[in-house]
Amino acid sequence: MVSSRLSQISESATVSMSNRASELRKAGKKLYNFGIGEPDMTTPDNIIKMAFDDAMSGKTHYTPSAGIPELREKIALKMKSKNNIDVVAKNVLVTPTKFSINLALYTIIDPGDEVLIPSPYYVSYPDIVKINSGKPVFADCDDEYNIDIDNLRRAITPKTRAILINNPVNPTGKVLSEKNIRETVDFALENNLYMISDEIYEDIIYRGKMFSPASIPEAFDKTVTVSGFSKSYAMTGWRVGYMVAPEEIIKSADKIQQQTLTCAPSISQYAALHALDDDDSVKHIRETFEKRRDLVVSLLKETNLHFYEPEGAFYVFPGYESDVKSYDAAMNLLENKNVIVTPGAPFGSEYHFRISFATSEDDIKNGIPLIGEYFKSIS
Repeated sequence: MVSSRLSQISESATVSMSNRASELRKAGKKLYNFGIGEPDMTTPDNIIKMAFDDAMSGKTHYTPSAGIPELREKIALKMKSKNNIDVVAKNVLVTPTKFSINLALYTIIDPGDEVLIPSPYYVSYPDIVKINSGKPVFADCDDEYNIDIDNLRRAITPKTRAILINNPVNPTGKVLSEKNIRETVDFALENNLYMISDEIYEDIIYRGKMFSPASIPEAFDKTVTVSGFSKSYAMTGWRVGYMVAPEEIIKSADKIQQQTLTCAPSISQYAALHALDDDDSVKHIRETFEKRRDLVVSLLKETNLHFYEPEGAFYVFPGYESDVKSYDAAMNLLENKNVIVTPGAPFGSEYHFRISFATSEDDIKNGIPLIGEYFKSIS
């Protein structure tokens, strides 16, 4: 019999849809997949080649648990130059990005502590909090998807320990402004809360500018920044990212890493080391998504859906007027239009759904009108 703790943890929100999609593909159906949460392009050839050469030269062994020193140093330099966060290598832990959120929470919260999460939110956040014996507490964003400080104030209790934010935001594509981030930091400091800032989409911004909470000097000691290489460099399968935090948190998180992963994959770390020198690939990936973003927005404007025009990441999060729940709507789209989207309820927003434009322009041109047809039929 499995642990009772697992009763609180949800499976992937899209498991049954993925299973059904697999059945339809086997039956020969052409599917338009807007559900994917990763770049559809392959890791740049130069990064693959250099990592392969490193593997052939024997760099296939355990590394220091916190990461190879030269990568930690280069990440620290990147954080100074791009994020304006004044850190050194000892403030960096190399680890898969999603796992770093687990490490941060395990280090910061005690059983029963509450974590504030602005809504809509990345689907895994509530369960990551629960896995670490915390309680997720949600605070709705405003109509423009800014973090609503009044809603945070209404949600806070004596048990609140941290705020977990994502910027740019999955699923909405919102890029939080410096003003909104500073307001949130002020709220956190007033209430002696930690902030965990997930910045995995930081290089995929079309409108606005990235601003990191930890760049505010008085906030650094209470902030954990997590990011990585999955989205910016199309390196999802390499499973490598990092967390940046005060040395005490990094040392504590490293203890957990030593007793779980041991270290991030050695070859992935060397690939990441090379990736940090490859600004051209980052620029190309961002420009590719921006072109698709503009196409998706233009096509959605021809539908009856309402949506916030994404400023970053590669998602748009339309809402619709109907009493059909988002999971049922997504399944109906799959069954009747051969279109895959992700239902909005697991992101904290029923009667919405997420479209990922990490797919071909042909699929966008053919698939978005089918989405429009379906929602017109049920409105």
